[in-house]
Amino acid sequence: MHLTRPLWTALRSLATAALAGLLVLPGSATAHAAETGSTAAAAPELLLGQSTRAAWDDFNSFGQNADGGSVYYELRSGNWVNTAHRDFASLLADQGKTVQVGISWKDNPPGFNGGDENTKAARSRAVTAEIAAGGHTASLDRLLAFTETHPQARFKLRLDYEVSSYYHCTDATCASYKNAFNRLASYLDSKSTAHNLQYVFHPVRGEFEAMYPGDSAVDWMGVSVFAHELCLPIHDRGYLYNGTPPQNYDVGASQCRNAYIGTDSHGNPAAVWRNFGHDANVLKLVKFAKDHGKPVVLSEAGMMNFTADGGATDGLEQQRGDLWVKRLFSLMNYRGPIPNLPGEHDLRGVIRSVAYINLDFRYGWDGINDGSFDFAPDTTWFVDGRLSRYGTARASFCQGLAANGFTARCR
Repeated sequence: MHLTRPLWTALRSLATAALAGLLVLPGSATAHAAETGSTAAAAPELLLGQSTRAAWDDFNSFGQNADGGSVYYELRSGNWVNTAHRDFASLLADQGKTVQVGISWKDNPPGFNGGDENTKAARSRAVTAEIAAGGHTASLDRLLAFTETHPQARFKLRLDYEVSSYYHCTDATCASYKNAFNRLASYLDSKSTAHNLQYVFHPVRGEFEAMYPGDSAVDWMGVSVFAHELCLPIHDRGYLYNGTPPQNYDVGASQCRNAYIGTDSHGNPAAVWRNFGHDANVLKLVKFAKDHGKPVVLSEAGMMNFTADGGATDGLEQQRGDLWVKRLFSLMNYRGPIPNLPGEHDLRGVIRSVAYINLDFRYGWDGINDGSFDFAPDTTWFVDGRLSRYGTARASFCQGLAANGFTARCR
């Protein structure tokens, strides 16, 4: 039976919500089960990123049954970023796993022939508008052919990633990106016979509401989680905090300080200051996703350079990596106040997928030690994020998988 796009879109949205355990009726027993963290929802996914099978192999040295991985595809070339991405996607898809694909145009926009970042961003905005008008769809043909030949696999397609007004919006309404997202989703749905595609809206953490493409096309909301998202400092030729100490950062506790709307001794609304282990915009994004009935995928989650210890990665990274892991899993189970909002909020069960970047980032975005692209020891991305190289952090990661019902487990 051939499904028309409106019917297929409706069925796809229902299936996504049901899988995430988020399709509930207010006041119903199912709604109550979801609110109280029912185990009836499908197990959350562990995806291993990014780009190469090195991340997969490292996890399998101590774990098993990961659900998939994450790779990248360029609109400009109409192809995978390189053969390693394609081969990793094939490894996963051949096993019927989940493949998260970042479909990029902002990093290398079609028609961009050099210039500074402002010039590149201007071209990216123009490409976004061209996509909204129906352009560039042929660049997806190779990806579509791949998804069609792997009907047993599942594909989470990020229609560009870490999208922002700077790179994607031609005016204050951001209709350019919203229309581009919907146009691409419509085109892909119209061409897919395997019906194994889902669409991820992955904004920068502060612009999720202004850029939201709408409930009909969005299946998942994505967010990147590195250090500042978990209120941890990073090293980049000096320590950088999520905020400026000491006004809104507790240096000793490595936590953000924010106010939420509570009550005073007379029961009137009042600002209540407290420490948070999670960035305010991340908590608000997860709440926004819950309010719209969408599951969240942590599309890029990885450690960063926590200490300036030269070429070593076995100093404070061991301790701070463990704290990072514990805050990652506590985000999946967050219940409490949200900065600048009133009341308590239960966000448990909204995050249904985690893509952990299990690579040695000291050697570049793909973690390949070939001398072609290395990060300097005193900069943000100089970190060995491979879980096999950690002791306590790896144990906490394994414990988090088991405690949260992941199919992936450690041996």
